[in-house]
Amino acid sequence: MKKAEGIFRELYRFDKKSGAYIIEIALDKYSDIFSEWDPAPFKLRDIDHDLELYLEGCSDDIPYRYPLILSFTIPMGARDEIIEEQARKGLRNGFKFKIYFIRKEIARTNARTLLFMLIGFAFLWAATIFPKQLASSVFPSLLVEGLFIGGWVFLWEAITLALFTTTGLSHSSRVYKRLLNSTIVFREVIQDP
Repeated sequence: MKKAEGIFRELYRFDKKSGAYIIEIALDKYSDIFSEWDPAPFKLRDIDHDLELYLEGCSDDIPYRYPLILSFTIPMGARDEIIEEQARKGLRNGFKFKIYFIRKEIARTNARTLLFMLIGFAFLWAATIFPKQLASSVFPSLLVEGLFIGGWVFLWEAITLALFTTTGLSHSSRVYKRLLNSTIVFREVIQDP
């Protein structure tokens, strides 16, 4: 455990006061945080895709028991507290937006899982009932085999959705909740001449 924590402290700064790991992001300007294609004000803009990927990866690197600090550095003399507050709101709104859509996708996936399970069991039930009544004819026996195969395919798809898709979505939701609850700070950095 100590060795793993040493590795994280080499990759990320650790704030002893808060017990949080610091994810540092260097900016040239505040608008670098958000999508350049979105003309909305900062508090309503989409987060830059590359920044999202970077934050997700960093969050995955750092054990979940530690809180996060997102530390944005801005060139010396370029700080603006009003814009920083708008950027904080925009980041938090972006994280909330992601969580909202992930939850909707989880609900949709759960509904499909239930539907596929019901169809799968219905096919298997029908396949076990029909052979007793239609054992002698060729076409009905093909139909029964098709029902067996279809039933297992639907059940397999339900299991895949439940175990893999929902698990991945739940992980993403957890990452964005963690980012939403992180502390967001801005600081100036002196650029090398």
